[in-house]
Amino acid sequence: DPLVDPVGQGPAIWFQQMDQARPQRNRIHFDVCVPHDEAPRRIEAALAAGGRLVSATRAPAFWVLADPEGNEACVTTWQGRDG
Repeated sequence: DPLVDPVGQGPAIWFQQMDQARPQRNRIHFDVCVPHDEAPRRIEAALAAGGRLVSATRAPAFWVLADPEGNEACVTTWQGRDG
């Protein structure tokens, strides 16, 4: 189930179960859904804070980012989604 800000000021956040076990610390994977025009700013903020871009192969649907310890999260939008 998603976590949604009741006053609509923050992004919607939901938890995603990974298909396979992961050996690293990142056992929880966050997807943060933002308006498509906000995604570049959020990604730049994450990179400026020390994060790195893991993958943009599914952009503009989502970008995979990681913190310095390798914990991953996605910035997602509604654009580029199938069906």
